[in-house]
Amino acid sequence: MSQNTWILRFGELGLKSKSVRGSFQKSLRKNLFQLAKNKGITIFHQIIRTQDHVSSPDSVELVEDLLSRILGVVAIDRVEKMEGEMDPESIAKLVLDNSDSFGKKRTFGVRVRRISKAGNIGSKQYEREIGSEMLRLDPTLSVNLSNPDEWIKLIIDKVAIYQIIYRIQTCAGLPPGVQGDALVQISDQKLMLEAFLIMRRGIRLIPVLDSRIELLDKLSLYDPFIGQRTLEHELSDKAFERPAWGIIGLNMEQAKPFIGKRDNAVKTTPICTLEPLIGWTENEIGNLLKHFEDPSKNILHPEISQWIG
Repeated sequence: MSQNTWILRFGELGLKSKSVRGSFQKSLRKNLFQLAKNKGITIFHQIIRTQDHVSSPDSVELVEDLLSRILGVVAIDRVEKMEGEMDPESIAKLVLDNSDSFGKKRTFGVRVRRISKAGNIGSKQYEREIGSEMLRLDPTLSVNLSNPDEWIKLIIDKVAIYQIIYRIQTCAGLPPGVQGDALVQISDQKLMLEAFLIMRRGIRLIPVLDSRIELLDKLSLYDPFIGQRTLEHELSDKAFERPAWGIIGLNMEQAKPFIGKRDNAVKTTPICTLEPLIGWTENEIGNLLKHFEDPSKNILHPEISQWIG
């Protein structure tokens, strides 16, 4: 059975301390496994040094749609294992043998990352020697290290070579639940999108009152544990459920019975009314909806320059 493989790329998670990063990644993987189970998709997860690798025998399109909905992952790299020798000449030949552009005039650049030492050759020397051999084997090629038509990106381990075929930008953010809970009443599409934005900041949604099931089902494609209260200290023997600290789609009076504050709590976070779409244009909200519906094919802010002063 053939396997397709992807590397998960973390963004904001990498800025956390070691202990916090480990806790957040644990939540992310828990969400990943449950979402795959809900979809009936078979996945195999492996940590290679600091990288999370996911493999699956199932449809590439289905798996990439699943992975693009894992909040906390900024991008996924589709990789293929190259069967052959580890020397630069053999690698260059393998790259060209797998290329659909052989003999066509184009520019290229080579990038190599070694995740473990392989002999005495360094990454830069690998890049130079692979590039030189590719130029010899295909004279239509020319080097451009600024903006080439084709980047050759390789990951070299002790016993294997992987080529990154392409990258898909995903939802980024933080895994739902790592930053507490918010009460939501999702009654229309706008409130669904607002709930999605706070999910991206690590918030677990707790639906109450008259939330529409079909909208919650769409949100559950990003968080399989919607409605389950997060715990204050998951590793302790007696973990209390966190009180909600934010609300969307309802007022304070409606929210009071559902907040969940303990009588003996020493400290609680003040309740906040959240309206994350304030200031967004109709065009930006439309782009957000496209991203929400199909994140592997639509980025969140296609006109990012408007967000940068």
